[in-house]
Amino acid sequence: MESQTYLDHLINDHSLIERALIMLEKQANKREDIYISLAFTLIDFLEVYGDSCHNRKEEEKYFPYLLKKGFPPMGPIRVMLEEHDGERKYLAELKQMLIEKEQTGILNENFHNLVIDYVNLTKNHIWKENDILYPMGKKFLNQQDGEYLQKEFEEISFEIYKDNGYQRNLRLISTLEKQAGGRVNMLEVLPYEVIQNMLDALPVELSFVDENDIVRYYSKQDEKKIFTRSLSVIGRTVQQCHPQKSVHLVNQILSEMKDNQRDNAEFWINFGDKFIYISYFAVRDKLGKYQGCIEMVQDIKPYRELQGEKRLI
Repeated sequence: MESQTYLDHLINDHSLIERALIMLEKQANKREDIYISLAFTLIDFLEVYGDSCHNRKEEEKYFPYLLKKGFPPMGPIRVMLEEHDGERKYLAELKQMLIEKEQTGILNENFHNLVIDYVNLTKNHIWKENDILYPMGKKFLNQQDGEYLQKEFEEISFEIYKDNGYQRNLRLISTLEKQAGGRVNMLEVLPYEVIQNMLDALPVELSFVDENDIVRYYSKQDEKKIFTRSLSVIGRTVQQCHPQKSVHLVNQILSEMKDNQRDNAEFWINFGDKFIYISYFAVRDKLGKYQGCIEMVQDIKPYRELQGEKRLI
């Protein structure tokens, strides 16, 4: 696994917290039909991982270190600390309401609204940290500072979980999502045509072969492509779609991807007046099971000629 920076620790924490918030909100929308056990587990996760682990990384290590390096004390940090306190108050109230629900069988009528207020506060808090505070903080820290904070964050995780808290809680959240009906699907709100047009708008040609090496998709169906493709390739094996002299490479790449020995492969060639970059990426589910391979083809000659910077339209 690629080594994690101090910011990776914080942003990965946020990702799991956001997934828990979505599930808690779904439970609150069920009103009296709430799944109490799941709601308790989510509240516990948000208290332990979200507050005792993540917020502690910030309050005990990250924020003080930024201030020591000259970060303004009355800026975003003060707001973040106030919002941490607000999150704790919401969680304490929500937990008490769930306890009362277990004891009396009646859910406090304010539970739903309280969850919505808590979720909105925390989502906005995460956005402010990811998009404002963390980028500002990077300007005050050098590589050695980042390595120091990474160590400090890891010590907090090991103190609480005796291992890497992220991996343990990633498994927990993934399991809870299955119980709650799956992760939020951001694509389900988009019409099929929009998804297709999104893929075709990218300056690359994409194709996908499934776990059985069968070609299932390629982009830019009605456009001129670097490597000609037609509908006749759909349903055929990818080996049938490559010159015989390169089939052994195709087989090697796919075999190593299926055996979890490889996640990607890349090649580049001169092709007429173009310089073609060809890359392959393994597609896996959240448990690491191989689902297929994406091929991406792109003429990168224009990018190789770029110089300096362009910051304006």
